[in-house]
Amino acid sequence: MKKFWLFGKVFVFMCAASILLSGSVYDPPADRPLAFVQKFKPNVDIKKSGELQNVKKRGRPLYNNDTLRTNENGFALVQFMDKSLVKVKPESQLVVQGEIEGKQNTNTRIGLETGEIFLNVANQSSENFEVATSTTVASVKGTEFGASSKNYFWVQEGRVQLLIDGSDETATLTDQMYGQVQQDGSIETGELSKEEVETKRKDFDKMDKDLTPVIYELRFIDNNGQEQIIKLRVFENDN
Repeated sequence: MKKFWLFGKVFVFMCAASILLSGSVYDPPADRPLAFVQKFKPNVDIKKSGELQNVKKRGRPLYNNDTLRTNENGFALVQFMDKSLVKVKPESQLVVQGEIEGKQNTNTRIGLETGEIFLNVANQSSENFEVATSTTVASVKGTEFGASSKNYFWVQEGRVQLLIDGSDETATLTDQMYGQVQQDGSIETGELSKEEVETKRKDFDKMDKDLTPVIYELRFIDNNGQEQIIKLRVFENDN
């Protein structure tokens, strides 16, 4: 009986050690990033737990309740775990909130406090992706659209549902539509021309294009006397 008890104890210990070494221990959602800063143009700061940190390298993670801020020359491209993309204009500030389940974002919310953003939201299934301003919540699914902290929204492609916080006032925006929240709490909607949509989109694309990597070729002669070429992709903000 004593030998059986000892064997069982050793077996349990080995199983626990195996789980720890395999890295399969559950990772609390609070410790997992919701998104990453894929590209940026200085200056971009992240405020975490009251501490302001300057972004210096691509791939900087964003966690729940982190605040991202761009200065007058700053720009950021943020990618969420579900591949949704957010382009952040200069002089903007937003708060990232949400949860992670598996490798996907769930119940994601961007609190847009100042400035403008353009989003390409992945086609969600049951998950929620929202953008909130001071008065309005925009719920989206598989949509490309822009949002301003001045409660202006426009859609390039897809569908956006607007809801005025604390009221029953709603509006649905589809392709090439805009929505502007008025001072009385109503929502003015209308159509945008194709040219107007392209102009709005180009404002964001230009900033993204500025961050397109420059390809450098390094040429050298190897030990066999053969010319070799190494291509390097260098971003303006790479360290």
